[in-house]
Amino acid sequence: MAMRKILVDETNRELCEHGTAGFPMTVNHDDLWAFEGKSVPIHWHNDLEISVPREGEAIYQVYQKSYTVRPGDALVLNRNVPHSCHSPNSSHARYSTFLARPDFIYGEFGSDVERNCFRPFLQNSAVPCIFLNEENACTQKVIQKLNEVEEIFDQKSYCYELKIKGLLCEVYSLILCEHQKEFTKFVPSNQLELERLEQMLNYLNTHFESVISLQELADQVHLSREVCCRLFKKMTGKTVTGYLEEYRVNRSLSLVQSSQYSMIQIADMTGFSNASRFAQAFRRQFGCNPGEYNSLKRQNV
Repeated sequence: MAMRKILVDETNRELCEHGTAGFPMTVNHDDLWAFEGKSVPIHWHNDLEISVPREGEAIYQVYQKSYTVRPGDALVLNRNVPHSCHSPNSSHARYSTFLARPDFIYGEFGSDVERNCFRPFLQNSAVPCIFLNEENACTQKVIQKLNEVEEIFDQKSYCYELKIKGLLCEVYSLILCEHQKEFTKFVPSNQLELERLEQMLNYLNTHFESVISLQELADQVHLSREVCCRLFKKMTGKTVTGYLEEYRVNRSLSLVQSSQYSMIQIADMTGFSNASRFAQAFRRQFGCNPGEYNSLKRQNV
């Protein structure tokens, strides 16, 4: 069975369009076990996202903060926010993901709805996400309406587009009203920081086979090594070294699965200094040695 992947460009911006140009929203039915390593790597997109767990639990990394999301909870992700997700245990983590382009909900940019309701959230870097706890009555109402959205989206009966848009307006009205106090501290989005992160990720992702020094990376964004490292950790929740190791291991998967190369060859092709370090990094990420991966995967299918 083919494993799912999040298709991204060199800056980790997701390439997949959510919905269509005429109806820019979609509902995904996901299971973290369907992704390589039972995790979704760092990525971001221009769409708003709401994750609603159905079974098990998932840990989302949003900047430097982690959120453990379980059935009954929900997590609302702001646009252009780098995030990743993994399963903390051996049980499945199934969830529904609701993605929508912001203007699909608020209409014209500059409208009263956009300016008064959405802008304090969308352009506020102090609120990269909103965690909806199951104990809150508002959360229960939000999930109830999202369940309706999912059912209507799956059935696609006449006028389903209009019904979904109306329900999403209700959903975000509930969320934004319930959390309006969080928007009083308004910190304008720092586009420069996002652009610098894009440059750093582009450099790391296109030079992963080689030895990369922190100075080389810092030179790409014209920062000192110390500021470069702090910015990277702030925006991704990971160290440069940790991200690069994870990326290299992910790139090694297709080589391991092919069974055509030795561990020494794969280590060299993916930027590890030796086979031992490659095997250690692989084991940290997937819980087994590279040589065991294919047989264990066949047993779990």
